[in-house]
Amino acid sequence: MYIIFGCGVTGNAVVDALNNAGREVLIVDKDESALSSWKELGIKVMVSDMNTFDLNSQYRDNSIIFAILTGDFTSNLSLAKKLKEKLPNNFVLVKAYNNEEAKALEANGADMILNTGDVLTNTVLSAFGNVKMKHSAFTLANMIKESNGKEMAIFLQDNPDPDAIASGLTLQHICKHCDVESKLYYGGDISHQNNKALIDLLNIDLISIKTEEAAMDVVRSSGKIALIEASIPSRNNVLPEEVTPNLIFDHHPVDINLVKGDYVDIQTDIGATATIMTKYIRQLNLEPDISLATALLYGIRTDTKEFTRNTSPDDMKAATYLSPLVDRNIMSQLEHPPMGLETLDIIGRAINNKEIRGTYLTSFVEFISDRDALPQAAEMMLHLEGVYTVLVFGINDDKIQLSARSRDSKINLGQILQNAFGELNSGGHATMAAGAIKLEKLVDANDKTSLLKATSDDVKKRFFSSVEAELELKIKPIDAESQVDLV
Repeated sequence: MYIIFGCGVTGNAVVDALNNAGREVLIVDKDESALSSWKELGIKVMVSDMNTFDLNSQYRDNSIIFAILTGDFTSNLSLAKKLKEKLPNNFVLVKAYNNEEAKALEANGADMILNTGDVLTNTVLSAFGNVKMKHSAFTLANMIKESNGKEMAIFLQDNPDPDAIASGLTLQHICKHCDVESKLYYGGDISHQNNKALIDLLNIDLISIKTEEAAMDVVRSSGKIALIEASIPSRNNVLPEEVTPNLIFDHHPVDINLVKGDYVDIQTDIGATATIMTKYIRQLNLEPDISLATALLYGIRTDTKEFTRNTSPDDMKAATYLSPLVDRNIMSQLEHPPMGLETLDIIGRAINNKEIRGTYLTSFVEFISDRDALPQAAEMMLHLEGVYTVLVFGINDDKIQLSARSRDSKINLGQILQNAFGELNSGGHATMAAGAIKLEKLVDANDKTSLLKATSDDVKKRFFSSVEAELELKIKPIDAESQVDLV
């Protein structure tokens, strides 16, 4: 929580920016009328003079940042001094009107001085963000140290991509710093040539788990459980549904009310979880070795499609930090991995089986064993002239696997797939989404030919109806639990 003292021009601007950013705020001011408009917006307010503010109030323990933004320098100085004496680990920002006031505040422990003449609100927010990240990093480290001598089990998304692998490696790096052993686990398969190349070139040790029973055995023997690049057990990961992870790190959109964990960091405005993990090691002053730096930068580059998709300033900052630390030779090999024959065959089938309606393209590639070939085919088909949205799908074991890509700024692809196939079966970002549907829930057919036709017809009907490419009656979403892959 951010506690803001003062409802003047500066205070109101900071509160407005924090509120728009979704931060929890408490505003303290002695003028009740000045607080009324914020109270109507549902923001916590407290009528109190700074000199009588109760430092032992219920809000104290939940607050890491105090901003003193009134025009009363004497009271500002007095409160800043009391805060730093009573709460030395909390960040205190204070407003000053001149250098003399700034020096007095600094001498009494203020962490940051807001000079009204030259500091803008976004500078304040940036400083708050850095403090929050530092606080989070040390909270994370302390939680890892509470493993009671047992190892940390780090579960990655199913069919882990470079972003998931690099993020898992980074958490392992932090665990090592905390003197805690850890192992990386994953469900599904690693078949994409980029993913296999990353593991081979960097000699990464990943443990495959095929069943929830095996995952449960790992959970029982571990001190802490982490989930990376997924946020809900059993959805795109091998963890059983009843497990509550201790740590969760992700950047994919999700209904936060469904996420249960002791420490949850889901930043959907960031292009890669590897960016989030890079911020953690920087705050903990843990410089990555050459292999980890290479994995992190490659994870960021692949998930942001070379910084052209869902890219934030934090992704660019992380890449700038990591670039001088990477192995250029390995990075070059990762950029041009060999393509498997099945991947080439699936891409060929996607081209031959394509169906285009307006700017939308679908293609059914029938039976596949390499699920990772689907997003590669979708990416390639998106380059076709006049095509702005692509869905490629195929049958893998007992599931229909979906992979979609779009360059149409007017649609949200993740929402389209959820409307067509149900929230439990699909999801993703505005420009990239995917899913997996249990075959028997969607298709009822007795022979191979009928199965292929029924699958193709049903998936296309649902997809094209969802994007309103044709007039159809609204289709009821599928009521089924299934894996969701967001790459």
